[in-house]
Amino acid sequence: MTRRELIAALLATPWASRQPAAPPGDLTLLTIAQARVRLAAREFTALELTTAYLARIDALNPDLKAFITVTAAHARDDARRVEAGALSGIPIAHKDLFETAGIRTTAGSMLFADHVPTQNAAIVTALERAGAVILGKTNTHELGGGVTTINPFFGTTRNPVDRTRIPGGSSGGSAAAVAARLCAAATGSDTGGSVRIPAALCGCVGFKPTFGRISTRGLLGASPTFDHAGFLTRTAHDAEIMFHAALGNPTSGSLPTGSSLPTSSALPASSAPIRVGVARNYFFDNLDPAVAAGVRSALDRLRATGANVEDIAFPVDAGTMARVFDPIVAFEIWGRYGPDWRLTPGLFSPSFSGFFATERPTVSEYESAGAQLKDYQQAVDRLFDRVDVIVTPTVAVTAPPIAGPIDGTRILRNTWPMNAAGTPAISLPCGTDAAGLPIGLQLMARREDDDKLLRIARRFDGS
Repeated sequence: MTRRELIAALLATPWASRQPAAPPGDLTLLTIAQARVRLAAREFTALELTTAYLARIDALNPDLKAFITVTAAHARDDARRVEAGALSGIPIAHKDLFETAGIRTTAGSMLFADHVPTQNAAIVTALERAGAVILGKTNTHELGGGVTTINPFFGTTRNPVDRTRIPGGSSGGSAAAVAARLCAAATGSDTGGSVRIPAALCGCVGFKPTFGRISTRGLLGASPTFDHAGFLTRTAHDAEIMFHAALGNPTSGSLPTGSSLPTSSALPASSAPIRVGVARNYFFDNLDPAVAAGVRSALDRLRATGANVEDIAFPVDAGTMARVFDPIVAFEIWGRYGPDWRLTPGLFSPSFSGFFATERPTVSEYESAGAQLKDYQQAVDRLFDRVDVIVTPTVAVTAPPIAGPIDGTRILRNTWPMNAAGTPAISLPCGTDAAGLPIGLQLMARREDDDKLLRIARRFDGS
């Protein structure tokens, strides 16, 4: 097996989920934007909202396995003493790769099975300061190294749409929790697509900001060149709220539903259409027919909003991943976990251990990939001189069965280029296949144009 195949494997009669019918007034049906308006109006308390989510976790998590750790007592305490902020009283969850002070952080691995940090990850601290209530820690592929969230140590997370299917990964627990309404939103990390892939497969929104906009301090990651912190939400508006809360934006806490945040790069004037580039080369290869149809329909919706939609040539081909991504990821995973594997190989799954059967890339190979990565990023940046956003399918397939077959390379294919580019990217639901499995549409914008991307995404999903 080649190094690339091993990386892909790491990063690799249905029945619909019979979730209890939501009773009238079920608070878990509210988006963040809706809930914080009603919390501010004192229609209910943060404790009542938290209790509603905890009850749903009790009912559904034993089967879904979206959470590794549920912090019910901690959440109730948070809800009782919540303070004003952008997320005041909003119950969220954190991917179990983000360290949480006093709360076990496993990274989905036996290597960290008993790890209780003394400090929070930067994103956890920022969201706590914004008033978020922490419901617990969500399941993840072992050490974040895969696209399935089939976890041999803490259980396989199931897709809420069809529990025989994978939720995607590695933030599969976060996506499943959001889609099943076990939390209002969740954090995720994204090295090659780990926020957007599960969002697409579970039917929610997954947002990866520009590289470095959200600190990854306290993330148990493996590839600092490509690791991003991001969010799983129900709407693009909620993703916008989470993003600005994590940035400590003091104005984001008082926005009424439907209002807009200031942007770092403004949209065209209302009389000027949004310029949408469709990256057909590479990204549209080997799509499931249902995915192709869903994306065509989404492009028609964009045109209907008045957008100018044109095809563009994206600077990626079948060999780009091997040149600018694989050597860097392999080198950095070896550096992060190679010493642990040599000392305690029994703490790694056979799948992850298989990675170490390949040789670590040389320093020369690593540096060469880094130089080519810079050229690639500059080529991607230049595309935005003529378009505001670029659109692709998020994943070429809908969620495959847990029992397989699962083609990890195909699942990862359309998302890693955005990690390599460092650009903000978001996956939005854009329909379902004949079995009701979700399809995702991916939008990306120029580096640092996160606000522009979010506003266009809101225009698309109407949030």
